[in-house]
Amino acid sequence: MEKYENANKRFGSVPGTEKAKLCCPALQIAQNVAIQKQHSPNMTLRLKRIILLPLLGLSYGFLSYNFFGGWWNSSVGSLLIILFSYLIWGKNFLKHTGLKLDLQTIAKSIILAGIVAICALLIMKFIANKHNVQISFTNWRDYYHDIFYILNEEIVIGAILLFALVHRRKIKPLIASVGLAVFFALIHFAFYKWISNDKGLIGISTLTTLFLVGFVRNSLIIQTGHIGYSWALHFGWMVVMFGSMHIDLNTNLRVTEPERFNLYLGSIEMLIISIIIAGLSLTYWIKKYNPQHIV
Repeated sequence: MEKYENANKRFGSVPGTEKAKLCCPALQIAQNVAIQKQHSPNMTLRLKRIILLPLLGLSYGFLSYNFFGGWWNSSVGSLLIILFSYLIWGKNFLKHTGLKLDLQTIAKSIILAGIVAICALLIMKFIANKHNVQISFTNWRDYYHDIFYILNEEIVIGAILLFALVHRRKIKPLIASVGLAVFFALIHFAFYKWISNDKGLIGISTLTTLFLVGFVRNSLIIQTGHIGYSWALHFGWMVVMFGSMHIDLNTNLRVTEPERFNLYLGSIEMLIISIIIAGLSLTYWIKKYNPQHIV
């Protein structure tokens, strides 16, 4: 009897669960193991992302552009980006990368790319003729490279970044679209000033046009949930500007990449067209969504 009284004195002010822990250390160990099991999947996922996200970024940065001279590099980059995206997000990787496309959307995107390419050729020829520049077709390898380097850009600095900002960071869609458009313009400036083999300065008017078309592109991705139409617009323009040869007939020299940006995107014609398209995109935002939900 005295033993029980002493036990009651010892545990009288201790809650039942605490008594169980003191009386049975094995139970406490089991509870700790259960807690660790609950947190271990999240820890594994975080660790996986810490390792794989930089690999995805490196695949984009080093294999999307002509740093190594291989026309097939960009397609290898696309495969690696898709592989790492699958390893990071599993079955949801199509949503995160903007690649969740049905056959009808794919067909529409291809048709749109063709229409934009024809319009781009007409606009650029008009501008080129004023500056005595000749545009000529090159070979299929250059066009093949354009397909995949643009796909990589749309996935990585398009869908992945935008959806992370909007869905994960809970940033308002319009703010995310404008913010990434600023980044889109500035990264072109930095790329050609310090990184590209074809160095040069991107002008203010060109940066303004890049911002406007970047806003249109970002808005398309957010509103549709995929990169089909944004890829079509991007590819349709770039397949003419980069996939084709541009020769300055005054010097018989190739027009460099930054010079092409300034010549075409920096032109008053493209600035006006970009303002109109961006204005239509902004109007669509305002009409479709309540302003408090987008800003």
